[in-house]
Amino acid sequence: MPIINVKLASPLPDKETKDKVAKEIMDVMVRNLGKNPERIVVLFEDLPKDSFYFGAKDLESKD
Repeated sequence: MPIINVKLASPLPDKETKDKVAKEIMDVMVRNLGKNPERIVVLFEDLPKDSFYFGAKDLESKD
């Protein structure tokens, strides 16, 4: 059973967009790996922006 974890910085996209992306991910797994679509799990995880650092600078920094 494939479990695909999609981590995104907040805010998450709306439900319609998540539905579309989950379907497209599922289609790739079925087409390329022959997985059963009913056994594929796609999990969207919302990560707070203040948890991201690039070059030791957080996303909130204005510098």
